[in-house]
Amino acid sequence: MKKIYHAALYIRLSKDDLNKSESNSVTNQKRLLENYINDKNDIDITSIRIDDGYSGINFDRPEFKAMIDDIKVGKIDCIIVKDLSRLGRNYIETGFYIEKIFPFLGIRFISVNDNIDTSENSTVDSMIVPFKNFINEAYSRDLSVKIRSASEARIKKGDLVKKTMPFGYVLDKKKESHIFKNIKKQHGHLVPLEEC
Repeated sequence: MKKIYHAALYIRLSKDDLNKSESNSVTNQKRLLENYINDKNDIDITSIRIDDGYSGINFDRPEFKAMIDDIKVGKIDCIIVKDLSRLGRNYIETGFYIEKIFPFLGIRFISVNDNIDTSENSTVDSMIVPFKNFINEAYSRDLSVKIRSASEARIKKGDLVKKTMPFGYVLDKKKESHIFKNIKKQHGHLVPLEEC
């Protein structure tokens, strides 16, 4: 008799991913994973864990932790993700989970878009998985630098960056595309332009 795996579909979407195309949305990830297991007669979905708005740089995510708790009590023995970056973008920790923790706990790990299934092949031991994990981390760090520099440029230009006003700035009601008036530093304090 063929073993039936009890799977958790793990979906993660960071705040940075919200700015990208619809292909990374929670709905699309879920659809992709469900379509993948439609023709798999050895996998039953036990839970769907969604960390929406959480970075992949660390594993301090509520639904990821709940999934690990499910593993510890024997509820699930298979994890399915869209791709390696959805599991995590931390090169060392992601690799540790895939290469050490999951095999030790007897967990079948499937990354659909990366064509990784630990029950069917030894792809996890190859160089491609660590390389992809490294690329995912490098991408995340590069994206963080780009977002920070773009935000700084928008602030200097006076564009809307977030809904709350930073201390020392005033709303420029004449320009809809700009939120802040220029300010002048006076005696070490930020003072609105009208008061200068």
